[in-house]
Amino acid sequence: MKARRDRKPGGTSVASGTSARSRPKRLRNSGAAAPADDSDLRARCTISLSYHRQRSARETLEALARHPLAAQQPDVYGGGGAVRELERRVAALLGKPAGVFFAKGVIAQQCLVRVRSDQRESPHVALSPMSHVDFDEANGIEHIHGLRPVRLGRYRPFTAADLRQVRQRLAAVVVELPLRRAGYLIPSWEELKRISGWCRDNGVPLHFDGARLWEAAAGYGRTLRAVAALADSVYVSFYKGIGGLGGCVVAGPRDCIDAMEIWRTRQGAVLFTAYPYALSAIEGLDRHLPRMPDYVRRARRLAARLRDEKICEIHPLVPEVNAFQVILRGTVAELKERNRGFAAQEKVWLFHSIFEAPFEGRAIGEIAIGDAADDYSDDEACQWLRRFQAMSGGGRKT
Repeated sequence: MKARRDRKPGGTSVASGTSARSRPKRLRNSGAAAPADDSDLRARCTISLSYHRQRSARETLEALARHPLAAQQPDVYGGGGAVRELERRVAALLGKPAGVFFAKGVIAQQCLVRVRSDQRESPHVALSPMSHVDFDEANGIEHIHGLRPVRLGRYRPFTAADLRQVRQRLAAVVVELPLRRAGYLIPSWEELKRISGWCRDNGVPLHFDGARLWEAAAGYGRTLRAVAALADSVYVSFYKGIGGLGGCVVAGPRDCIDAMEIWRTRQGAVLFTAYPYALSAIEGLDRHLPRMPDYVRRARRLAARLRDEKICEIHPLVPEVNAFQVILRGTVAELKERNRGFAAQEKVWLFHSIFEAPFEGRAIGEIAIGDAADDYSDDEACQWLRRFQAMSGGGRKT
């Protein structure tokens, strides 16, 4: 297939037939790294409301050195050792023939959709405008690979009915599970099966952006293999719910995985050795994967308290995975400063991310339950959020 030098960035929206300008407004302060003083302040906190307990660099390295696979020889450019074992283990968990490790998920999924585009001789990729691939990656698939997003839905996961409106020949359909920017939402299980059925009936590869697939499967109450069986390929991340150092695996059919490896090299995503990432991912799978259903139940229980006691507004009303959004009064800058003040005073880190809401006078914080929640009760969490609301002037009258 000839190189696509004539492609121009700017996909289409099926709903409106317009260009990339039809997408939801990008939220400022949504993806930037935390300032160094925030990292230091968070490290001085004794409790974190979200994610997993923090470990120092020394504690992390000591834990990795104790892992049985640390006795193996390091991989060289991804060959052998813990990296090969991680690829094998993830492919088996997802029921796929093969898997390939990437140091960076952004590159992994760009390579995946590029391969599908080459195979299908089409630049069009169907996805949500709120998905990470489209929302958070500076239009990478357009500028680097000349692909053209076909944007379906807006503040909700798209449906099979949305796909039936598409007139372009699609290279792939990408479903983010869960759709984080929209409130960690997942399609209903029946809707996900309808999307899968439409893709198979029309010969279009279905890819799951499963950065949080571990959590989504628990939210569905299904096995990882059952969820992954609906898609042709699946991407999973290791530094979020699994608590690893970084990296990811894409699992799928052998021809697709083999074709991705050349693009992995072209985009500079092959490290000389990646065994620390692989060891931390394997340790995280062993430690957190069995607990995912507990994390989901805890998130739903805490959200119910916050909702029923009118401590703060939440979205969705019943979390679909282990995470949900908290709607806060104030600007992003104000709330970030108050978050820092609360941390300094209480030694509790409440919100890792605070970003603009799509309406004036509000911002969005996120709560994602991990093993850090073992260190506090729901009563304590409710008390902290009441105090935070009072500090911000954002308390709700009951």
